[in-house]
Amino acid sequence: MTTSHEDVVPQDRAESAPRHPRWRAHVLRGGIIFLLLLIAAYFATGFHLVATDEQALARRLGAPHARLGPGMHWRFPWPIDRVDVVKTTSVSKVGVGFELPEREQETAIGMELLTGDTNILSIALVLQYVIRDPADFLLHVEDTKELIGGLAESVLTQVLAGMSVDEVLTTGRLAIQDRVKIRTQELLDRYRSGVQITASSIMAMTLDAAVAQAFQDVADAMADRERSRNEARVYAANLLPKARGEAHTLVQAAQSRREQRIAQAVGTTTRLKALQQEYAKAPELTRTRLYLEAMEKTLPRVKAYILDTEDGQAPVNLRVRGR
Repeated sequence: MTTSHEDVVPQDRAESAPRHPRWRAHVLRGGIIFLLLLIAAYFATGFHLVATDEQALARRLGAPHARLGPGMHWRFPWPIDRVDVVKTTSVSKVGVGFELPEREQETAIGMELLTGDTNILSIALVLQYVIRDPADFLLHVEDTKELIGGLAESVLTQVLAGMSVDEVLTTGRLAIQDRVKIRTQELLDRYRSGVQITASSIMAMTLDAAVAQAFQDVADAMADRERSRNEARVYAANLLPKARGEAHTLVQAAQSRREQRIAQAVGTTTRLKALQQEYAKAPELTRTRLYLEAMEKTLPRVKAYILDTEDGQAPVNLRVRGR
């Protein structure tokens, strides 16, 4: 029995026909698994880890939705939700009037400004800041350092315009730093920047050569004046105790003489009152007694000369006048 070609072909097709549905099932199953993995990977992008020194802002369809603290959070993936993470404890720096280099900050040269007495001063100032409000920081500010630098430069110009160069270079350093910090913070709050300035420090201040020499002369004169004042204080500190001691001695001596004079006056008054009483009783006797007492005091100092007057002639006075 012979078999034709037409009989063989349908038999091969009959054997391979069941393989097509099986292959399609494998492909469909693999596609579904792959799609599920893609969906899972897509939703896995919604997990966000916020560190302890960070805060995050979640935005839904572009609008602020929630603030996220430290920890693991899940939000709808992009483009539904967007999560921006910022470091809130990291301190950043910005130079006022100059570009702050990464290193050798001590060599920074600042901008030239005018003081209130029209002197040109070159000053370099650095501000340190942290992010206080992530929402305001992300939504209202595009370039934080440019904003802070511009505002602080304007404030610094106004502050120096109200001060003399002597004040700036002597006692006004801390005042400048405080005023720039406070006024710049007020402007940043007005713009809702979400930034908190933590420190303000002057890196360098220099004058024109001629002005610097004149200022140095003034500083030397002030130093000499202060030295003279200190020497005067030391001299006064040494002299005052001695003067107080002498004054105390003089006061004590004066009080002693006063008491003696008072005692003498009291004694004299008492004696005169007693004499008055005696005189009232016996005037003649009292006068005679007083006269005799006066003679007793006077006669011992009197020199007596006894001359013999023979023949009735008066003695010749040989006493020299004034002796």
